[in-house]
Amino acid sequence: MYWKTRVTLFVALVAMGFAIRVLAAFVWQNSIEGESQFRFGDSDTYWVIAKKIGTGLPYQYGSPDSKVFRAPLYPIFLSPWTWLDKSSEGLDGGTKWNAVFAARVAGSTMGGLCIAFIMLLTNHLFRSNQEDGKAVSWIWSGVLAVVYPGAIGMSIFVLSEAIFCPLLLLSLGFTSLAIQAKRAARWEIAWTWMLLSGATSGLACLARPSWSLWPAVLFLYLSAVLFRSVPRPSIRISLHWLSGYGLFCLGIGMVMSPWWLRNYQETGKFVPTTLQVGASLYDGWHPGASGSSDEGMAFVNAFIVEQKAEDQREELAGKRLESTLEWRVDRRLRNAAISWALENSSDATRLGLVKFAKTWSPLPVAREIDSNVKWFEAIGYTAIMCFALIGMWQCRDQAGSWLYAVPCVYFALLHIFFIGSVRYRQPAVLVICVLGGIGLAKTIKWILKRETMLEGSIASNDVKDDASYK
Repeated sequence: MYWKTRVTLFVALVAMGFAIRVLAAFVWQNSIEGESQFRFGDSDTYWVIAKKIGTGLPYQYGSPDSKVFRAPLYPIFLSPWTWLDKSSEGLDGGTKWNAVFAARVAGSTMGGLCIAFIMLLTNHLFRSNQEDGKAVSWIWSGVLAVVYPGAIGMSIFVLSEAIFCPLLLLSLGFTSLAIQAKRAARWEIAWTWMLLSGATSGLACLARPSWSLWPAVLFLYLSAVLFRSVPRPSIRISLHWLSGYGLFCLGIGMVMSPWWLRNYQETGKFVPTTLQVGASLYDGWHPGASGSSDEGMAFVNAFIVEQKAEDQREELAGKRLESTLEWRVDRRLRNAAISWALENSSDATRLGLVKFAKTWSPLPVAREIDSNVKWFEAIGYTAIMCFALIGMWQCRDQAGSWLYAVPCVYFALLHIFFIGSVRYRQPAVLVICVLGGIGLAKTIKWILKRETMLEGSIASNDVKDDASYK
C-alpha cells in the first residue's frame, strides 16, 4: 500500500506538470500576433533549420555561409513537427499554428520528464534517511518543478532548453551515482555511471553549446569531493578517480565526434560546437553594450561586409583564404570582442556585474514576457532559491548532493562574459529544485513542530490555570 501511494503521487505530479504546460502552451501561442507563432528570434532560427532537416535539404540557416549556425540536437528534435507546417507551400497558414503547437506539446513532455527526474534524484539522495522530512522531500521537489514558471516557460517557448534540461538532469544524476559508488569503492559501477554521464553531457552540449565548458568545472568539483572524503588520497585512489573522469570525457567525445567530423569537413577546422561563439561574445562585449541582446545581432552584418572586403583584397594579392566565410567572420567577431574587453577592462567589469544582475535578479526584464508572468517568476524563483539554501545545509554531509547547486555557479560565471538574461538561469534553477524540495520539507516540518509545541504549551497553561482555580 505504501509503494502504491508513492507511485500514485509520482504519476499524479508528472501528469499535473504536463497538463499545466500544455495549457500554458495554448495560452501562450494564442497571445502571439502575426504569422510567426514565435516571440523569440532563436525559436524561428531553430524552426527554419528543423524544416530543412525535415525536407532533406542541406543543414544550414539561410545561405551556405551558415552551415554551423546552430547545434543539431534541438532542430533534429523539432523536425518531425515541421512536417505539419505547410504554410511555406502556399497552403493554409493555420498549419503552422498546428505544427508549432505540436512542438510545444512535445516540449511539455520533456518538461514532464524533468519533473520525474527531479523526484527520482531527490528520492535517491535520501531514500534511506527518514529524518527531518527527507523521506518525503521528493514530493516537494516535484511540486516546485511542477509550478515553477521558469520551468514551464522553457518547456513551451520552442527553445533548446526544452531538451537540454532533461539531459542536464540525467548527466548530473549519473555523476551523483558515480560519486556514491566511488565512496563505496565500487569502481567498475562508478566508471559505468561516469561514462553515461559523459554521454548525456555530450548530448546536452549538442542541445546547448554553452554547456561545453562543464567538464572543466566538473573536474574541480570531483577533486573537491575526493579531498574532502580522503584528505590524503593514495596514488591508487587518485588514479581511480582520474579514470572515472577520463571515461566521462570519453563519453562526451563518443557522442559529439560525428558533429566534430561534420564541422571539419565543412570548414577544415576543429569546431567543437558552433560558429556563433564569436557573435555571442561580441554581443556581450562591444561599444555601447547593455548586457542584454538588445540589438538583435544587427552588428554581424557590418562584420560580414568587412570580412568580404578583406577577402577580396586577399584574393587580389594571390593569398589563399583560410577556411570558410562563416569561420572567418566568427574569428573576426571573437577577436574584436576580446580586444575591446582588454582595452576597456573597467567597462567590461561593470558589464559583468550588470549581466550577473540581469541573469539572477528575481524580476525578469525580458520584453517578451507579460508583467503578471514576471511577478510569478520572481516569487517562484525566490522561493526555490531560499528553500535550496536550507536544503544545501541539510544535506551538507551527503555525498554528491551539492553537485545540484554547481550549475548555478557555472552559468553565473559563464554569463558574466556572454549576455545576461533570466533565460540562462532557468536550467540551473530547475536542477536546484532537488535541494529546494529538501529545504521545503524541512521548513514544513519545522512549522508543524512549532505549532505542536505551541499547542502543548497552551494546553499545559490551561491545566495550570484549572489547578489554580480549584
